[in-house]
Amino acid sequence: MARVLVIGDTHAPAMRDDYIDFLNDIYKAWRCNAVVHIGDVVDWAAISYHEKEPEASSPMAEYTAAKDQVNALYKAFPNAVVMTGNHDALPRRKAVTIGIPTQLIRKYADVWQTPKWDWRPRFSTYELDGVLYAHGDRGKGGQGAALKNAKEHFKSWVQGHLHGQASVTYYANENDIIFGLSVGCGLNVDSLAMNYGKKFNQKPLVGCGVVIDGFHAVWEPMRL
Repeated sequence: MARVLVIGDTHAPAMRDDYIDFLNDIYKAWRCNAVVHIGDVVDWAAISYHEKEPEASSPMAEYTAAKDQVNALYKAFPNAVVMTGNHDALPRRKAVTIGIPTQLIRKYADVWQTPKWDWRPRFSTYELDGVLYAHGDRGKGGQGAALKNAKEHFKSWVQGHLHGQASVTYYANENDIIFGLSVGCGLNVDSLAMNYGKKFNQKPLVGCGVVIDGFHAVWEPMRL
């Protein structure tokens, strides 16, 4: 049975500079022995399908800055399962848009120099101790998405993607008990890539998740 640290969406280079220190503290406090990054490791604002910020970096400049943060994450947690998020997949999505075969696109582990990370395909789930981990851009959405997805599969479910949701909710029937865990994120809200969120009153919830033995789950908030 595993004691899992679940890293929230980091959107490098928009990750908080102190997020890795926080993750290390939680890893040690809970005596974790496994790590899952819930996805959107990187942001790729420069090649987004959405409206661009005029002051935004070029794709190469963003890649260089993001790589520095990814390398720091990899150094801290060299053995991790990584759920590919919708932002991670942007280069492949752009390739499909213009007709480039995906076979010509480099693997994530090569692009980000993370040879030990186990990058899982987009929209996939990863099961450990009976718990399903997914980025969160598939299945049920909206408020309480994690528990909705847990009920649909009737297995405990852990997800990210929705930066404004971070909580654990349990559900039971006559035979079993399951939970839905939303892990929040590690975002620096002052970064240019997060400018789109300034119009919303609700802000991202910074923290991470911990799952113990497939049964006990907690969300750990980061003191800002």
